[in-house]
Amino acid sequence: MNKEPEINVEKHIAYWRDGALECWKDVAHSMKGDRISLALFSTHLAVEKALKAHVVKKTKNFPPMIHNLISLAKIAGLNLTSQYIDLFSELNPLSIEARYPGAVTQRLTKRQAELIVQHTKVVLEWLIKEL
Repeated sequence: MNKEPEINVEKHIAYWRDGALECWKDVAHSMKGDRISLALFSTHLAVEKALKAHVVKKTKNFPPMIHNLISLAKIAGLNLTSQYIDLFSELNPLSIEARYPGAVTQRLTKRQAELIVQHTKVVLEWLIKEL
């Protein structure tokens, strides 16, 4: 029988939650330095890690090694508002731009990035609170 290994669920939730909060610090630091691509990558990563904490909470197992925020939210069983789905759809390609410069055709201005960060902060706070 191929049984999944048992994990310490609370420990893994804390690991992902703390990682999300650490990434959020990187967002603020990168924005101050006008490193927009890195800031937006860290924004995506913070949400991804918070969602992975929710996946662990829901499944009692390791989260999948995927980066799609909407897919992770579905696995976690979260009821997302249409605004959150729109935000996640906007964040998903931004993680690609940091890894593969030029892959995303539209570069965002600092003001656009600031708005995304503001909206993401609200979602991230909700995700952390719901853990």
